Amino acid sequence: MPKLIMFCGGVETLTFFSRQLAAYFEEQGWNIFWYDLRQEELCARRLRRFIKPRNTCVLTFNFLGLSGESGVYDERRGYLWEQYKIPCVNIVVDHPLYYSERYDQLPDWYYQISIDRDHEKYLKEYYPEISTLGFLPLAGTSLDCGKEETVEEWLANRPVELLFVGNYNDPAEYEPYITRINEEYTAFYRGILNELLCHPQRTLIEVAKRHCIREMGQLSRKEWRLCFQHLNFMDLYLRFYERQQVLKSLIESGRTVHVYGHGYENFSCSHQEGLICHGPVDSLECIKQMQRSRISLNVMPWFRDGAHDRIFNAMANGSVSLTDSSRYLEETFRDEEDILFYDLLSLEDMTKRVERLLKHPETLYPLSQKARCKVLNCHLWRQRGEWLKEKIESIF
Repeated sequence: MPKLIMFCGGVETLTFFSRQLAAYFEEQGWNIFWYDLRQEELCARRLRRFIKPRNTCVLTFNFLGLSGESGVYDERRGYLWEQYKIPCVNIVVDHPLYYSERYDQLPDWYYQISIDRDHEKYLKEYYPEISTLGFLPLAGTSLDCGKEETVEEWLANRPVELLFVGNYNDPAEYEPYITRINEEYTAFYRGILNELLCHPQRTLIEVAKRHCIREMGQLSRKEWRLCFQHLNFMDLYLRFYERQQVLKSLIESGRTVHVYGHGYENFSCSHQEGLICHGPVDSLECIKQMQRSRISLNVMPWFRDGAHDRIFNAMANGSVSLTDSSRYLEETFRDEEDILFYDLLSLEDMTKRVERLLKHPETLYPLSQKARCKVLNCHLWRQRGEWLKEKIESIF
C-alpha cells in the first residue's frame, strides 16, 4: 500500500489537521510515518527504513519538512526527499506572500495546494514554475458524528450564546511597521489599508499592486515578488483590526462574547465585562466549546475566495456560523438558510440581527441542522482526504 510521511510536534493546529487527514488515509490502508519535529534525530534514523521509492509521498502543511530541518536537509545533498525522489504535497493555509523565502529552496517533485482561490491565482501569476494541485478549502471535524438533537436538546446543550475562538493582537502593534521609513511611505501604506477597509471584498495584492504601479510604474515578476513579501504586516493589521471591530460591536451592543485564545489581555472596549476570556486552548477544546455554543463567530483572515476551519467546525458540531463572506462561501452556503453572513461595513446591522435571533434562539435550530448536514456530507476532513488521495495517486 502507499506510504505517507506526515508531521507533528510543530504548530498545534497543523498537527490537528494532519491527524484528521491521517485517520482517513489509514482507513484506506495507507501507512503513515509521523515525523515528530521535537525528536528529529530519532525520526530521521527511522524515516529511511520507512521509505519505499515510487510509493511514498510527503503530505504536509505550511512547509513543515520543507524548511531546512536538520533531519531531512543537508546543505551539500539537499532534501532527503530529492535523494529518494519523493513527491511533496504542501497545503499552505496562509497567503503565499508569507513564504517567499521558501520558494527559493524547493525540492524537485514539489506540489502546492491553496486554501483560497486567490492564493492559487497569485502562485500562477508570480511563481509559474511551481507545480500546483489546485484549490482545497479547509474542513471541519465532527465530535459527535452528526448525532441528531431535538430543538429542546439543542437549546439545553448550548448555554453559551456567542463564542469566538482565535488569537488577538492589538492592531497598534503593527503601527511601527507602517511608520518606520518616512511620511511618504506612511501615507502610501495608509492609502492601501484605507482602501481595503472601505472595500473589504478586495484583496491585499490587487490593491497594493495598483498603488505600487501608480507610484513606481510596472514592475518585473521578480520585483513584484520582492514587493509583496514585505506586505505581511499589512495582512496582519487588517486581520486583527477587523477582529477588534467585530468583537467591539457585539460587546458594546450589550452582548456577552466568550473568547478562547491568546492576547485578550490587550483587548479593550467599553462594557469590558461583556468579554469573557478563557485563555488559549487546543483545537479539540475549541471544537468542544463550539458544541456548547448557539452562535460561533468567525472573522475571515482576509481570505476573499476561501473559507476558515472555524466555519466548518462550528457547523459540523451544531453551532450556527456567523461570518463575513467570501466568493467561495457565497457559492457554498445561503444566508439565514445554513449560515449567517454579516457585512464588515454594516456592523450595526449585524448586532441588531444577532440580538433578534438570540431573543428567539429556537429560530437558529433549523439553520444549524441544515448546516450540519451539509458539512457532514461535503466538508469534513474525510472528504478533503478523498480529494487528496486522488491527487497523490496521480503523481506517483
